[in-house]
Amino acid sequence: MRLRALLDTDALGLKLLGGEDELDRGVRGVMTTDLRDPSRYLSGGELVLTGLAWRRDAADSEPFVRLLVQAGVAALAAGEAELGDVPDDLVEACARHRLPLFAVHESVAFATITEHVVRQVSGERAGDLAAVVDRHRRMMTSGPAGGGPDVVLDLLGS
Repeated sequence: MRLRALLDTDALGLKLLGGEDELDRGVRGVMTTDLRDPSRYLSGGELVLTGLAWRRDAADSEPFVRLLVQAGVAALAAGEAELGDVPDDLVEACARHRLPLFAVHESVAFATITEHVVRQVSGERAGDLAAVVDRHRRMMTSGPAGGGPDVVLDLLGS
């Protein structure tokens, strides 16, 4: 799924704080963390949800964002429940590193966002699997016995 789709889902209550030019990034999963260094648990493409408990002062934002970017995450979503507004130093660090940043309204549970992302990503993966199975079926039914190697090559090319 794309970040833009998250922003377009009103029920998620997300507000974009930066990264308008990066909304076509793909999201492959979601992770909730308040670790100061969650990078060992990231594989890339995640939407990272955080309540900001890792943040002790303004100097903590830069290294946190740098670690997320190095891990290849798609975006960061920071909850407003604990601190109110997302701190400016986090907004600035995300802007410096071109990491899209969303604010999560305090009325929205991270579980709601997680369930939405998992549902969307799972649906896309199921669609991809169905396409693979369909291509396999077409190759088997129109393969060499049915039309020669040119049919298989044309199918692979498409």
